[in-house]
Amino acid sequence: MDSLTQIPGVGTKTLAKLNKLNIFTPLDLLYHFPYRYIDFSNVTEIANTKENENFTITGQLLNFQNIFTRSHKNLQKATVVDKTGQINLLWFNQPYLSKNFKVGETYSFAGTVTLFQNKKTIIAPVSGQYHTGKIIAVYPETSGLTSNWFRKTIQNFLPQLLSNIKETLPQNILKKYHFLYLKESLQQIHNPSNSHILNQARYRLATEEILSLQTKSYLSKKDWLTKKPQKILQNNLIIDKKIDKLIKSLPFKLTPSQKKVWQEVQSDILNSHKVTNRLIQGDVGSGKTIIALLACYLTHLNNSLSILITPTEILAQQHFQTFNKFFKSTKIPLFLLTGSKKVNLKKIPPNSIIIATHAAIYQKEQIKNQVALLIIDEQHKFGVKQRSFLGDSLSTPHCLTMTATPIPRTISLTLLGNLDISTIDSLPVSRIPIKTFLVPPGKISNCYSWIENEILKTKCQAFIVCPFIDISETMASVKSAKAEFEKLTTIFPKLKLSLLHGKIKPKDREVIITDFQKNKTNILVTTPIIEVGVDISNASIMIIQSADRFGLSQLHQLRGRVGRGLLQSYCYLFTESVNDKAQNRLKFLEKNSNGLKIAEYDLKTRGPGEVFSTIQHGFPSLKIASFSDTKLISLSQKILSDLIEDKNFNLELLIPKTKQKENILNN
Repeated sequence: MDSLTQIPGVGTKTLAKLNKLNIFTPLDLLYHFPYRYIDFSNVTEIANTKENENFTITGQLLNFQNIFTRSHKNLQKATVVDKTGQINLLWFNQPYLSKNFKVGETYSFAGTVTLFQNKKTIIAPVSGQYHTGKIIAVYPETSGLTSNWFRKTIQNFLPQLLSNIKETLPQNILKKYHFLYLKESLQQIHNPSNSHILNQARYRLATEEILSLQTKSYLSKKDWLTKKPQKILQNNLIIDKKIDKLIKSLPFKLTPSQKKVWQEVQSDILNSHKVTNRLIQGDVGSGKTIIALLACYLTHLNNSLSILITPTEILAQQHFQTFNKFFKSTKIPLFLLTGSKKVNLKKIPPNSIIIATHAAIYQKEQIKNQVALLIIDEQHKFGVKQRSFLGDSLSTPHCLTMTATPIPRTISLTLLGNLDISTIDSLPVSRIPIKTFLVPPGKISNCYSWIENEILKTKCQAFIVCPFIDISETMASVKSAKAEFEKLTTIFPKLKLSLLHGKIKPKDREVIITDFQKNKTNILVTTPIIEVGVDISNASIMIIQSADRFGLSQLHQLRGRVGRGLLQSYCYLFTESVNDKAQNRLKFLEKNSNGLKIAEYDLKTRGPGEVFSTIQHGFPSLKIASFSDTKLISLSQKILSDLIEDKNFNLELLIPKTKQKENILNN
């Protein structure tokens, strides 16, 4: 099967719906795995059914009624009988079922048996060969494509979907680690014979999922090691003295952690014929920007070009201001390049420092093969192709990447084996810890009163962050920035409020941020657009509305927008959710300020897909495996080592050629 349109019923409209789920090819459909299962394999007679257990029963339809209630709702009630007894069936608001079932005919039904009006009843039973008498798969859905559709379609065309599947692992590995064959694993994941073989299939596919990521990382590192740096950077006494002078001129002392990381960076890029590929990770406010600044300065002193790329214009402007401030006494050619701020790169001096957004990628031909150092801030928000846009097959700039979201060790082992990793694991001593509080709905008005008094008394400023820009029809309880701004202007009549979000034009956003920096605005109502790059030392209050909608790592990032000045800072978490899991997660953040601990807790409690799809867009959402499964990750590493030793094995076989997998691995 070469195209999804070969499946009867898959036309242009269905194809568009499949594309929403990143299903573009038959192989993508095959790799669209169920996220859970319901076991209806216990086929029994009606008399043997037990309360609160799943069963499949077969019997004659004794009667079928469409019943309309006084509240204008309708329910469907039927009775099924076999030689051992009878059982009631109950559906809600599905009057069309009367056309599907005929009284007197024999049908199979599956569901959970319960007592309703003191009689054995199956509420919302399923029927038909795809849904009864077996373990049934439940798939990720989208509007117009239900789990039933996927179950029926995949089972009907499973032989065709599997026809081109070839085994990826050699026989000795399959035998050593007791793996099912790939084709059998894919068949069982969609249509399991029993729970034991389903677990074996999941074990095989989960291992291969991690293994494919580790292999991609290994091959990337192998390829990187073949490249040469575009420029050889050197050190001498004069350069050394100038860097020392700059460090001494800073209004703060480098922390021991910063000094260690700076030494690691220097040892990488100086007099080296090997290209640097180092990730600098550090908590919010740990001082990664200064390391970037020193590396750019070292490059400048070597009469070479450096470029720092950020994911947002706000962050680019913030870095530009920081660099300007600390380079005030020097004559370094410093340029800002964004979508709204153009620079003719052909005319800049060869020892310049460029602070840029993605806009630099579109002008790469003007500086390609000239850049000695490339720094990517918030590295996970750029794909591999974007990170390597200035290099070619033979040479590339030294590359430093930075992230303010500490990455759990299991993820770094799986995804980042191609990078050397430095960690800034301590905050500046001057930092006053931020006090965090989970505020129940009944205390919100008191909190607002306190905030108004605090702003009027100390002249401090506040952020109020909402998940959405506009009100959502489907999630009306989730706060939106526009609606909250209107509401808050009446709550804080004595204060000046501004609204900031991604739909506002870049020039207007710049004015809003500048006014906030100059304390012309008391409260900035915004979206997570300020998650990175907004450094307002006078802002000491952060309110996060609908806090349960965010991952903990993102909440920690947002919290890090305050606590940068001399005043005690506060973070207030507002939520209307009474869900125990959501409450426990927010309470964990209330008591913890260590970014790595928070990221690891987030990984365990939310799952990798939820965590990294929100804040770390470049990290994949795994389908079967888990980044917190240390045993599986360790096992995958052992298998990869075995395969690397086998000189006849082609590692590329471990990377499935699905459109989904390409999207994941190219991030």
